[in-house]
Amino acid sequence: MPSRSHASGWAVCLAAAALLAAAALPATAQLQLSSPDGRQTLKFGLLGQVQGERLDTNTATGQDRSDNLFLRRIRLLFNYKLSDQLTVFVDTDAPNLGKANPDGSRNNQDVFIQDVIATYTFDKAFQIDAGMLLLGQSYNHLQSAATLMTVDYGPYTFVESTPFGLRAGRDFGAEARGYLAGDHVEYRAGVFQGQRGVNATNSFRYTGRLAFYVFSPETTYFYRGTSLGKTQTLSIGGSFDQQNGNAGQKGYSTYGADLFWDQPVAGGDGLTVQLDYNQWDGGTFLPSLPKQKVTLFEAGYYLHAIKLQPFFQYSRENFDVVTATRQDEKRTQGGLAWFFNGHNANLKLAYTKIDRDRAKTRNQIWLQYQVYAF
Repeated sequence: MPSRSHASGWAVCLAAAALLAAAALPATAQLQLSSPDGRQTLKFGLLGQVQGERLDTNTATGQDRSDNLFLRRIRLLFNYKLSDQLTVFVDTDAPNLGKANPDGSRNNQDVFIQDVIATYTFDKAFQIDAGMLLLGQSYNHLQSAATLMTVDYGPYTFVESTPFGLRAGRDFGAEARGYLAGDHVEYRAGVFQGQRGVNATNSFRYTGRLAFYVFSPETTYFYRGTSLGKTQTLSIGGSFDQQNGNAGQKGYSTYGADLFWDQPVAGGDGLTVQLDYNQWDGGTFLPSLPKQKVTLFEAGYYLHAIKLQPFFQYSRENFDVVTATRQDEKRTQGGLAWFFNGHNANLKLAYTKIDRDRAKTRNQIWLQYQVYAF
């Protein structure tokens, strides 16, 4: 059972977050500078997420509990339109700022560049994105952190990041992106740095994605998490990502399929469903990424009259070969989001059950307050 001091501390945090939420002003206005002729613009934005977390931790002598209050994300956003054809998007981040590390130290990570996306539009059917890009291994992999339905991404969505030495699925390179057949078909095909190796002698990394929109296509770089009952979208996507190894090495590859359905319901409510499946294999080229299958399922129903959205998230990681330190795991999450000012200001509370083979079940509680303007 939690101690009285821990329980009272969480009660204070919840009350403070509720007061902040109730007092929040609408954050829908945009801060923008324009050239005298209006052809060039520079837009500024902010994404801030204050988060409380309670997590059971398994130790050699049993189970302990860790509590944290920290900044899950603090991002400054910039979008520079140089012409009708050329735009540049840049944002910064310092994820998990202030969160305690396992050794008791505090995460004081410096602010760094998170995304750099320079887009030149020859035509809607053919655009070039270049810079430090978020790749498209799944729908969840390409979602904006500002419009997520749940508290965060799936726990295994970015499993390739550490083996590649990346920041949450980004890599350096360029891709072609376009929308065909009345915007019903989206394609992305790119070449990226990948793991360069000694003296940068490795081959490049190649990615591709194809999505079919039954209705209401998404034609922006990042996908949304939920429209809160405003937009009907049904997309079915597939992707690949690979990098060949050197002689005698088995290369890295992943293949994925996904479905996203955002459905307004009569009266202003909304249903959101997402299903992602990926097969990851680092081969001998990336041995720290063992062969595995990852599944993510999310569902939520938005109640517009009270601006609440109950949500559910299920995720699973299954390894082809398990070891003493590498066990299959699943996480089941249920939560409630209060979108009192949409994605611009909201409050989310969630409980997660973590089941890892050959380990004691752990519990996790999340409380997150978000402010977003862009």
